[in-house]
Amino acid sequence: MKVVVRKSGIHGDGLFAAEEIPWGTKIIEYKGERIPDDIALARIAEGADSIFELGANANIDGSSRGNEARYANHRRRNPNAFILRDKGRIWLVAGIEGIAKGEEITFDYGSTFYPR
Repeated sequence: MKVVVRKSGIHGDGLFAAEEIPWGTKIIEYKGERIPDDIALARIAEGADSIFELGANANIDGSSRGNEARYANHRRRNPNAFILRDKGRIWLVAGIEGIAKGEEITFDYGSTFYPR
């Protein structure tokens, strides 16, 4: 899928659909350096905000060797995408209504990142 990064009305830069994306489509893989929990926690303490938990003692730091997926912003209500963890990989996937061309791609980061 074609995506672009540009200024977001939600926060900083955002990830936007450069074409219509049908529901259930894998939009982009969340890539980056794979790091264990101790390194992830140390980076978070230093201000890192692009670390994604993959599994037990396994994380992906999207700001280190990452890609545009790290720019997808948080939206608690009505996000248009969700996360799929599949065979050691993390994907942003279009939600049930799909994503219109030009729309910002968002997902719910979860209660651990943003307490309710």
